[in-house]
Amino acid sequence: MQELKYLIDKEIIRREEAFITDIIYPMKNGRADIHLYDVFPGVQLMITTFESETCYQDGMEQDVISINHCFKGRFECVFDNRNCAYMGEGDIAINNVLHSPIASSFPLNYYSGSTIILYPRLCKTVPELNSFGIDTDILTRKYSLDTRCMVFRRNENVEHIYRELYRSLTQPELPYLRLKILELLYHFQARQTVLEENHEYMAKPLTEKIKHVRNHLIEDLEHSVSLKELAAEHEISLTQLKTSFKQVYGETPYVYLKRYKMHIAAKLLLETKQRVIEIAAAMGYQNPSKFTEAFFSVMGKRPLEYRKQNEEQ
Repeated sequence: MQELKYLIDKEIIRREEAFITDIIYPMKNGRADIHLYDVFPGVQLMITTFESETCYQDGMEQDVISINHCFKGRFECVFDNRNCAYMGEGDIAINNVLHSPIASSFPLNYYSGSTIILYPRLCKTVPELNSFGIDTDILTRKYSLDTRCMVFRRNENVEHIYRELYRSLTQPELPYLRLKILELLYHFQARQTVLEENHEYMAKPLTEKIKHVRNHLIEDLEHSVSLKELAAEHEISLTQLKTSFKQVYGETPYVYLKRYKMHIAAKLLLETKQRVIEIAAAMGYQNPSKFTEAFFSVMGKRPLEYRKQNEEQ
């Protein structure tokens, strides 16, 4: 089996199951879990989880077809110095690694998903692929992989296969993985499978403004910030701020900020002895009942219940 340049210098751990490899991926900031499954000669499945801002490496170009599925989080792709596109949960990006994005990041600081990796030369020799008519040349033509990376919106016909695939990884069996990968590849190649391309590219200067807005929102959690004032400061309309913020972060500014605050509050509950009323005030809630309501809506437990359950574990 060939190797991705992306992983070639990384430490590997072979599992008892010969077709599974765990990758030790060092991160300066954050952590990464990468698991590689050898499905067929020339076909791999890579499962990744990142808790970081980015994992981007330059100079990794390679003649490999990459089909990426976002399971959780968001992924930002910068295709040139002008435009950015975003993958949300269930979205799919298909590209040849010879034409990868020039930069990438995780706007929510976490990401998990999968990549089907196809080595075109080896794929032509696999009987199972040939019997299903899976042809990397057809995929290349269908998705214009010689020139671009394409991002597609969540498609339920494909999404249910991914759900079955992810569930199977708790006790992976090679025959079942092969079945699911063949099923997915058939859908991607079949003419009747309609994937809606995501045309919502954002100008890079606008993405930088939105990221700056996000930093303003979280720099002082105790005091609220006016979105109208932030829009005026960045010379964009309030509507454009809200629409663009959701495109980058997948949520409205209000929902994003509430979720962010509740995760900070959860950390304080576990790592400090502060009272709930003190944590509520630090998060900008003068009414502890409102804070408890917000915490429950995000974390699924009330603050004291959350602290107690985690202390008992």
